[in-house]
Amino acid sequence: MFDVFKKKHICIAHRGYRAFYPENTILAFKAAIKYFDMFEFDVQYTKDKIPVVFHDESLLRTTNVKEIFKRKSYNLSEFTYEEIKKLDNVSWFIKTNPFNKKLDYNILSFPKNSIPLLDEVLLLIKKYNFPANLEIKPSFLDDEFIVNDILQRIEKFEIKHLILISSFNHNYIKIINGFYKAALFDKKTDNLVKYIKLLNVDAYHIDKFNVSKKDVADLLDIGVFTNVYTVNDNLEQKKLFETGVKGVFCDYFS
Repeated sequence: MFDVFKKKHICIAHRGYRAFYPENTILAFKAAIKYFDMFEFDVQYTKDKIPVVFHDESLLRTTNVKEIFKRKSYNLSEFTYEEIKKLDNVSWFIKTNPFNKKLDYNILSFPKNSIPLLDEVLLLIKKYNFPANLEIKPSFLDDEFIVNDILQRIEKFEIKHLILISSFNHNYIKIINGFYKAALFDKKTDNLVKYIKLLNVDAYHIDKFNVSKKDVADLLDIGVFTNVYTVNDNLEQKKLFETGVKGVFCDYFS
């Protein structure tokens, strides 16, 4: 069993502690270690096949890419890592304060070019011996290449026991063996138990609008835990835990 699942309930920092720090940055992950049971982050590949930690397919929402490059496409997969390193992914957060929180620290002192390499995040996990959920995002690269590359990097840092791998691309999940893994869903699925058994996963990740008490109970019967995204309200979290949900992904504590 994935060790953190031994706890009665868990709170998972969604893209790090992103209500107070720019999402998917080392800053957000370090903050999450202080307050959460684990953190979640997203991995995708640059044009030159370098795995970086970033959520959106496009760079537009959280970087100044348009100020630096003039392109037809601003998808991360169209940029090399050397180009990615030039981008400011912190200022957008300072300007918008997306969760309207009191940012009582000097975020202006943080480096603006803060899109981490996957290896940097894996090193952080190793240093703090802290569990994390690694979500593999869709890619232009071959599924086998991506899975093998990520698994090799996890093994290199000797943190296999600390990583839960998840994805909406269930072919990735089917390829993975010998690692903790979870299947991501954004809608209800017929014959869920049968399908989950086929994937041979440790956890089922579902959005809060499509989670059902019956599915949670049926999966518990076969030893699979349910984690629900994204739930920031304490009362809503409590109700989910009462149905047997193991964990919730959240941006902050309400």
